[in-house]
Amino acid sequence: MSDHSTQSTNFRVNLAGIVELLSGNLYSGPRVFVRELLQNGLDAITARRDIDPECPARIRFVTDGQTLTVTDTGIGLSAAEAEDLLATIGATSKRDELGFSREDYLGQFGIGMISCFMVSTTIVVYTRSAKKADAPVVRWEGRPDGTWSSRQAEADEIPVELTGPGTTVVLTGLPGERWFDYRTLATLISDYGQYLPVDVTLERPTTDAEHLADNTVPWELTPAAQAEWCREHFGFKPMFGIRLDVPVAGLKGLAYVLPTGAHPSAVPKNRVYLRRMLVTDACVDLLPDWAYFVRVVADAEHLKPTAGRESLFDDSLLAETREALGQAVRDWLSALAREQPDDFRHFIALHATGLKSLGITDPTSLKMVVDSVPYQTSLGLKTLGEVLKKTGSIRYVTTEDQFRAVLPVAEANNLCVVNAGYVYDEQILEQLKIEQPSADVAELKPEQILGVLSPLDASTEARFLDFLSVAEKSLEGQDIICEVRGFSPATLPVVFLSDPEAAGIRLDNRMKDKSGGIYAGLVDIMCKDRPGEHAPRLIFNATTPIVNELAASVIQAPLVVESAVRGFYIQALMTGQHPMDAQVRAWAANLYTPLIRASLKNSATTTGGGAAGTDTGPDTPDEPVS
Repeated sequence: MSDHSTQSTNFRVNLAGIVELLSGNLYSGPRVFVRELLQNGLDAITARRDIDPECPARIRFVTDGQTLTVTDTGIGLSAAEAEDLLATIGATSKRDELGFSREDYLGQFGIGMISCFMVSTTIVVYTRSAKKADAPVVRWEGRPDGTWSSRQAEADEIPVELTGPGTTVVLTGLPGERWFDYRTLATLISDYGQYLPVDVTLERPTTDAEHLADNTVPWELTPAAQAEWCREHFGFKPMFGIRLDVPVAGLKGLAYVLPTGAHPSAVPKNRVYLRRMLVTDACVDLLPDWAYFVRVVADAEHLKPTAGRESLFDDSLLAETREALGQAVRDWLSALAREQPDDFRHFIALHATGLKSLGITDPTSLKMVVDSVPYQTSLGLKTLGEVLKKTGSIRYVTTEDQFRAVLPVAEANNLCVVNAGYVYDEQILEQLKIEQPSADVAELKPEQILGVLSPLDASTEARFLDFLSVAEKSLEGQDIICEVRGFSPATLPVVFLSDPEAAGIRLDNRMKDKSGGIYAGLVDIMCKDRPGEHAPRLIFNATTPIVNELAASVIQAPLVVESAVRGFYIQALMTGQHPMDAQVRAWAANLYTPLIRASLKNSATTTGGGAAGTDTGPDTPDEPVS
């Protein structure tokens, strides 16, 4: 019987291709090599501290512009460990080799070390293990063609920086690249490692070391220093600062409240550290979407990074953390509303629009809007929740013009009307109906206005019959019904209902001037067109002096009454933004002619002058027209 046994063979790996793959997909760019060197050094020091808690903790960068030497005082590697860990791309566990839990560190030697090929022609590592006294220094060299070699280092080639246990990495810059320039390195080291719990230094071969790590994180600074940190890193002076603490993730930090309005779709600039190492300065998934008005700086012990370690791994722990941070912001908002109402109103004025935009699709944001955002109502500023609690329902109009005009009627009759004329308001109310089906939420109906317009008794109605006849004749051709009712306020002479059964309502009010001249106040209740239903109505207020004066002038001044009625109607159409046909436009063009003639005639008669319209000659001074 033939032998069908097979032999396993390892894949051949093109290291140059791997480096290109890493730089183009796993990492955002070559700059991450500094983070990987810092992370490997920090992990090594963390490992050494477990067997030697008093060991020195330093990561030292030395550059001459072309060659970079990075030395840490960590646990170091034996020859076997160097071969296994440094030469194995994608090694995922240090626990087996070093005996420590994965939670104690972030990095992994293989991929992290390979990232250095993005900036260096070779990687040379000198390492001495802390596990054994008088351990030799191992020299490991990796090349971009995928080959490597390892041997015991000669005494004269050991870097002067490696004076005890630890590791020194020597990189030689790529031609034409400037990643090893002093200021470039200083910026990158500060960005990634500013808050590392070790001493991180940078120096030139002939200069003193510059210490770049500061163990004081922003949330441990004074309030003034916290605000200054925000200005330097986020670019704004914060309105408020919110302390963050999420024990399950080992997270602590600060949320800075933006001092100006922002759009929820703006890319957040949250700055996140894991065990004091910067992961990203543009984290997009740390906070719920509705918390767009804060920028966060935070450090977490237990959250996990993605493979490239430039964002957070979206697992159940991150989801729990996100919810906890959202709750912290909600708690802060509640406390602000309760303890600092003026500041809360200022906050809402800045960010209400953004919250509303999110409330359309996010139930949490909707609840925040309903409970926290004050709306303009005919009974003063109130949240939607307060309106529901006080009146048991919400009645709203959908434009600013509608609200401004309905306000006098609603105020005078204790009718609560919500101004939903701003962006997202109508959608918020529609969404509220969906989220709370039991809530009585609806657009204001004309019959609710008609309900406060009292019919006249028979004797009073009889007094206005001639006036109504003239009014309807004045508007002949417009298919409109004229009525007289009594309602408050007494300063509002007319209400125009374009369709009593429609939902859209427009009201406008022009108040009487101090001299007591003629004024017009038009209430326009506008609706969606429903052909064949009720004709529009112009309802006159029997409690206003101007309407009573017009009714009393039907016989003596019919042209004045006709012009006044048409004026009310034209103003109603203009205020309600209704289209005007040719007949109405003609009325508008000639509206003031009969009124001016009547005024001139009355003036001449009162002063005993000549007949109206008669030229009294140049020697007779004209009376001023008022």
